[in-house]
Amino acid sequence: MKPVNLKYAKSQKGNINMSIKKSNLIYGEFGLVANEPGILNASQLAAAVLALKRSLKKEGNTILRVFTHTPVTKKPSEVRMGKGKGSVSHYITKIQKGSFILEIKIITKTSATSTLAINSLSLAKSKLPVSTSIVCGVN
Repeated sequence: MKPVNLKYAKSQKGNINMSIKKSNLIYGEFGLVANEPGILNASQLAAAVLALKRSLKKEGNTILRVFTHTPVTKKPSEVRMGKGKGSVSHYITKIQKGSFILEIKIITKTSATSTLAINSLSLAKSKLPVSTSIVCGVN
């Protein structure tokens, strides 16, 4: 998960509070909300989405509400000080407290789909490094 085009290849760190807060369900009926601010790696997000898709199978769709677009640079080991900024090693996204990370839209409505959605979100929850909670938007 890497962005196609960026205005600048490398960026400064910045604050977590500068990210956009996405605080309500838009696309699906169930969601995963961050309980604390933090940073998510591209591989962590990919692992959570893969766990969701494997457990849901064809019962529902997964919607990723955040995307990794902030590059993180790293200089090689045993390199002296100076000589500019290092090359991009990976991409991250910054999330605020109360922002939605993932959503599930259920396709086939049965009595067991809500338990399936909650179980699959708890699997995805275990893959993420920040504390999260499951939100149900179904009336």
